[in-house]
Amino acid sequence: MPANYFHLLRRQMLRDFRKPMVVAAPKVGLKHPKAVSGLEDFAPGTEFRPTISRVFGDKENLKTIVFCSGKVSYEIEDRLDKMTDLSSGVTVVRVEEIAPFPVNDIRKLI
Repeated sequence: MPANYFHLLRRQMLRDFRKPMVVAAPKVGLKHPKAVSGLEDFAPGTEFRPTISRVFGDKENLKTIVFCSGKVSYEIEDRLDKMTDLSSGVTVVRVEEIAPFPVNDIRKLI
């Protein structure tokens, strides 16, 4: 998500201290057709999101949570978009930040 990458770089520069940042991501994620952000995602008051979730199927009958990161999430979402019979809901959670691991965000989602 381009807005998340923007907020990551902005957060790095606005820190009071300098610390090396390692971004281990293939460029495919930036070029994927679904990797888009609206202008509202760059607006003041928005910030980096360590997890991004999307629900497929029946939202009232969620039975499966899939945790993944990077381009794998786009592949899973593409497959779920093509499936017509999702009797139970599936949530795909893309973990955008591995270290420090977003334990609190994941607890809220579960």
